[in-house]
Amino acid sequence: MKRNLAVLAALVMILSLAAGAYAQEAQPEQRQNADTLVVGHTTMLSGNFFSELWGNNTADIDVRSLIHEYPLIAWTNNGEYQVNGSVVRALETTTAVSGDRTYTVTLHEDLRYSDGSAITAKDFVFNFLLMSSPQIRELSGLTVTKDYILGFAEYTSETSPFFSGIRLLDELSFSVTVTAENLPYYFELSYINNYPLPYKVLVPGSDIADDGTGAYIVGDFTAETLRETLLNPQTGYISHPTVTSGPYKLVRYESVAREAEFELNTYYKGNYEGQVPVIPKLLFREIKNENIVSELAEGKVDLINKVSDGTVIDAGIAMAGEGGYTATPYPRTGAGFLVIAAEKDITASVTFRQALAYSLDYEVLPRDFLKGHGERIYGYYGLSQWMATEMKPELARMQPYELNLEKAAELLAEDGWTLDASGAPYDSQSGTLRHKQFGNAYLPLSLTMAVTESNAAADMVAAMLKNSLEQLGGELKTVRLPLDAALRQYYRQDARQFDVLFMGTNFTYLFDPSNTFLVGDQYQGTMNTSGVQDDKLAELAKAITEDQPGNRFAYLGRWMDFQRYWSEVLPMIPLYGNTYYDLYTNALAGYFPQFYWNWGTAVLYAALNR
Repeated sequence: MKRNLAVLAALVMILSLAAGAYAQEAQPEQRQNADTLVVGHTTMLSGNFFSELWGNNTADIDVRSLIHEYPLIAWTNNGEYQVNGSVVRALETTTAVSGDRTYTVTLHEDLRYSDGSAITAKDFVFNFLLMSSPQIRELSGLTVTKDYILGFAEYTSETSPFFSGIRLLDELSFSVTVTAENLPYYFELSYINNYPLPYKVLVPGSDIADDGTGAYIVGDFTAETLRETLLNPQTGYISHPTVTSGPYKLVRYESVAREAEFELNTYYKGNYEGQVPVIPKLLFREIKNENIVSELAEGKVDLINKVSDGTVIDAGIAMAGEGGYTATPYPRTGAGFLVIAAEKDITASVTFRQALAYSLDYEVLPRDFLKGHGERIYGYYGLSQWMATEMKPELARMQPYELNLEKAAELLAEDGWTLDASGAPYDSQSGTLRHKQFGNAYLPLSLTMAVTESNAAADMVAAMLKNSLEQLGGELKTVRLPLDAALRQYYRQDARQFDVLFMGTNFTYLFDPSNTFLVGDQYQGTMNTSGVQDDKLAELAKAITEDQPGNRFAYLGRWMDFQRYWSEVLPMIPLYGNTYYDLYTNALAGYFPQFYWNWGTAVLYAALNR
């Protein structure tokens, strides 16, 4: 009872401070420039503003949506996708006798980069060539997998200097040929989707050519050239892109302060609806959960995106109730998971991962962290996905996991954790650790969990798992990591120090997990982050989209088959789906985050009226 009273008192204090802070008028020097929208995010920028091949945190993804645009295929506000009429003047499709399908794209003539230079077919073709190239693989360890395009294997392996399925036809036209074996595909138009990249910036002095057999890059197209133009920490395109195509252009990025500043790209002609932004400047920076309410009240920040901490949400709602601010909820496109490094000896076992799943209390995070602004999930999905909405009862029935240490102990024994350090039978009363034989060695039941800084949810998960493992004859060690370091390990750009990691994942527009669970060492890392190499899982993931566009029933059935098996083999342990809140000043008019993919898109339709 005392604990409950203490929690209640703490919450009352937070709400009172929030209301009091709002009631005080902020000093003029605390206010930002009238033409600048200051946006805070609890995920800090890592400076990866170019491609997911170097990492993929949600704040960096938001920056990409601001500065890289003009996709051939657009995701619409009603959840569908279509040809982007602001970019594509014409799209023709032809199917050969072999079944290969060629898409010929003709662009509008009025596309410009942020420096005023023309965007042509060469810039789109360059993106295909660059991201599929062995030079990119040398720098990142991976390339974007486009094995559905004719000639990809030959081009990416350097067997051929040109990409036969990508044809440069003229200044404004190019074509993409998809092989018959990759058709039908539920998201068929996504096969050709791409956006322009300035080849003259990334490969100085280069050109894009096609002699009739496929497109290729002319010039000093080497890994060393790209190492300078992409990875230079002061000037590289990954963190300091100067020539871009989006509604805003990056004018400053401070890697130490973790903040980025943007100005309107006056050459931007609009998204698929022709919408252009009117807010002159943006400042995007990290904000700590404990500072959200006070900084919002003091006018140091105008918009907080994706608030998930339940205590902060409750304080923000109370603040909005006092007037002057708005709190807008929307279901998350992703979820919170316990990531498992399944490439390691101990965690490679499905039975062991299931034992871990029986070691967690799934009511704790929705109750104590989310404060009711979320719920448990049972698979690889987010609450806002239409599939999860339609199949919600079925999803809850597919997974038996709950806190059950007897079941966990049973599974550990089944998995071979029945020995002590000398190889003798394990005695649960001995106070020592369980061991299992791997080769000639007896390894202890000892896991390391990476916990990112100022992460209340991660701390709760670590406490639960530590307590359960101690009762089961194991131990949990924790290592504190900055988020960017944890993400580098998650994507295996750096050696993993952890066996488990709590993190949130947001899903993309078109749910196709086929690349996420590819089998093969060449895919481990940025694509297959889990380390699970399971042929059946890979096949089920690939099968989800193997049907004609529009066949919603087939897609949903295969999605459910995948979810059932995923929850059995547990590449990750699903914890919760939640409702995000955006907290923002009423001076931000026409801002509706619930209708758009992210704040970077929603802000195109908003105005700042100070």
